[in-house]
Amino acid sequence: MARKGSKVTDFFRKVGDAVLGVGKIPSKLKRRAPKVKKKAPPKPKPEIPRALQGFFERRHAGWPEYIMLKAQLAILALFVTAVVYIALLPAEVVIFIPLLLALSAYLIYLAVGQLRRAFERDYPAYRSFVGMCVAIAWVFVLALRHSPIEFSIEALHLALIPPLIAIGSVFVAFAAFRLKYGRSFTYGRVEEVRGRRAVVRVSYDICSNVKSGLYLVESFAKVGKGDLAKISVERPMLGLRGAKVKAILERVR
Repeated sequence: MARKGSKVTDFFRKVGDAVLGVGKIPSKLKRRAPKVKKKAPPKPKPEIPRALQGFFERRHAGWPEYIMLKAQLAILALFVTAVVYIALLPAEVVIFIPLLLALSAYLIYLAVGQLRRAFERDYPAYRSFVGMCVAIAWVFVLALRHSPIEFSIEALHLALIPPLIAIGSVFVAFAAFRLKYGRSFTYGRVEEVRGRRAVVRVSYDICSNVKSGLYLVESFAKVGKGDLAKISVERPMLGLRGAKVKAILERVR
């Protein structure tokens, strides 16, 4: 009887374990240790070459201005190369066409990569500006050097069509750029507050045509050191000398 009772007891114990879930925990119900996501290593902070750091620091400029300077020098080199090829050495096609292509490719590289990182807020404007300059250079080369219309006194009105198209494209391109991206304000970081005036650090801004630097301006809003402020600018008609920084309009953050 004792043996029979032990069998009955074992039976009820197994039933109880199955109902109450006592015993071995199924592997599916085991709590899995959370996977620790590995943090991606931080990207190295872009820096100006050591030899040029002092030059940019004296002008209160940083890495974005360094990248923009490289783009401006490349644009200047592209235009100079185009002029020399068109006016002085038109026969040297083998030399100048690859050189123009190389400069254009370098500008596209800057626009796609470094200018994107340098000017995140207004990147489309910088990309459009570089693309516009590359296009203008090639319009002049194609219109003045590789035009199907040959220059002749008898058909002077026809010979003037390519240069007029090239010059007109420049005015149209810059007017369209100004209408689309131009603005009468910029952004700056407040460095010091002096009563109703403040010293702000402004970076290069192609949309408002402002050069980088420190500016003492009036403040129409309550700001403190370190605040990002919206600043009004006065833009001349042609914009050759750049816009003039005027006053703080509001505190952005």
